[in-house]
Amino acid sequence: MTTAIGPRAGLPREATTPFAVLALCWLPVGVVALIWVGGHTASLLTGHGWSGPDFGWDFARVLVSPGGVHNAWPRTPPVLVWICTGLLAATVIGPAAFLAARWVHHRPAADDPLPSLATARDVRAFTAPESEQRARRLRTSLADRPKGQLAGRDIGVPLGTLRQQRGGPVELRASWEDVLLAVMAPRAGKTTALAVPAILDAPGAVVATSNKADLWTTTSTLRAEETGEQVWVFDPQQIVYADRTWWWNPLRDVTTVEEAHRLAGHFVQEVRGDRGSRDFWSSAAHDLLTGLLLAAATSGRDLTEVYEWLNDPVLVTPVELLRATGHKAAAASLLGRMHGAPETRDGVYETARTAAQCLRDDATMAWVTPPALRGEQDLDEFDAAGFALTRQTLYLLSKDGAGAAAPLVAALTDRIMRQATRAAERRGGRLDPPLLVVLDEAANVCRIADLPELYSHFGSRGITPLTILQSYKQGVRVWGEHGMDALWSAATIKLIGAGMDDARLAEDLSRLVGDHDVAIRSQSYGDRRTNESVSIRRQRILAAEDIRALPSVTALLLATGCRPALLTLSPWFEAINAPAISAIAQDSKALLTRRSAGGAAATEDDS
Repeated sequence: MTTAIGPRAGLPREATTPFAVLALCWLPVGVVALIWVGGHTASLLTGHGWSGPDFGWDFARVLVSPGGVHNAWPRTPPVLVWICTGLLAATVIGPAAFLAARWVHHRPAADDPLPSLATARDVRAFTAPESEQRARRLRTSLADRPKGQLAGRDIGVPLGTLRQQRGGPVELRASWEDVLLAVMAPRAGKTTALAVPAILDAPGAVVATSNKADLWTTTSTLRAEETGEQVWVFDPQQIVYADRTWWWNPLRDVTTVEEAHRLAGHFVQEVRGDRGSRDFWSSAAHDLLTGLLLAAATSGRDLTEVYEWLNDPVLVTPVELLRATGHKAAAASLLGRMHGAPETRDGVYETARTAAQCLRDDATMAWVTPPALRGEQDLDEFDAAGFALTRQTLYLLSKDGAGAAAPLVAALTDRIMRQATRAAERRGGRLDPPLLVVLDEAANVCRIADLPELYSHFGSRGITPLTILQSYKQGVRVWGEHGMDALWSAATIKLIGAGMDDARLAEDLSRLVGDHDVAIRSQSYGDRRTNESVSIRRQRILAAEDIRALPSVTALLLATGCRPALLTLSPWFEAINAPAISAIAQDSKALLTRRSAGGAAATEDDS
């Protein structure tokens, strides 16, 4: 019979018993040796030199005889002999006891199921004081702050607390040069324990995407009160029924073919699906949209006319506009597309119309076209270039499915991050305070095609993205196998939460976490006796089924340069100020209910 009885780091009692017996056998010898050295030392101190009986059995018999120490050193006071022996014992036994105590303290407990994952020492880069030193290095504005006086928001994004068998919880924070990726199933705490704490703790500007109202209801009022700066809400599909008090022009600053191609890519990503499948139709539609967007941007037109051009394949107005602004090559490409075979041309235009179908929604277009087109008074125009240099907050909300505003959400998010990169370069390389970009439901409402490539340099610019996915395959569906692999590799911090049902990924994670030594006790029977032996074998620290069974609000942390760690996430409703947050969230929900009722009543009146 064979039984696994624990990791090698904490050997079982059966394995340590021989060493304990051996130590007990040598203990009397050690005591006699200490007395022998102590007596000789006392003799030396009293001026009689290093003299006394030889060490051995004869000396031991003298010690246990009547008169003991006095017989061994008749010219030395016994009290001095015992004082010297006690001092020697303290010198030798003290450090040994200290080392033994430390070994026992760090030794995994017998009931610890995960003794080989990271300890606080392994992840000290994410805990004080090292995290504070790192924050001072990254943010020059913190250099003059007194030591130990930095707030958590100055240091970085909250990750959770380290699971420890002994000692109190250890809070971990990512730094402002980390880029984060979280893979968590629904109800695993990705919004309550990651997105909300990150937004509430952000020291600078924040961009947050979502397809639900909970992120806005929990954080928007607190962000406005804490920063004293404006909170913008992009809500064309009435997820939180926000009033339209501003607008954004996607065509602003689109002056080159490259910029138009990038903007067109956000629309085409809606029909492309797997980034690896660059078929003819999506590529041709991308080229067509590039020409139309460039024609509108360089001639002062708007997206309304772009959609009109999409519905009239023989209209040469965009070609003439491109020629007039000096984009002759783009004009020739667009004209060639129009003069192609009718079947091919119609297929390309149909693909482009499908990609840009959000432009046919008047409610959506009202957010991205000049108010004067609808006879409205002037509204504030959102400044994507200056946003990163403020402490403002932007919520980008869109529903899933066909016709959603997701391409515009991706376009605005991408524009802000690119403008932030330029602002960082103008300021020596980094933003201070940093820009936090929380991409909740990124695969549904913010499909930025080259996000994996952007991840590789965001950290060095003071831009901290937190991309949250429901599964690894969800990312593959948007960026393809190679793109998702690149995003996974570029993320310096990866959090894997509950609900990991991908067997392949769970097995890969199990291998990444690694193996440890496990003591195996074997029993054999023969000759009316039971023989036991202990051997060591390698075993997975976390098997695939263990990763799948991670409890809710728990996450596996994979950080660059650190051993894997098991974290307990910290939902906002467990924070010290949770009552205040909850009260504000309830007020926001009540406001949302009133807005919803008002919108429904208005709809009935219109009908």
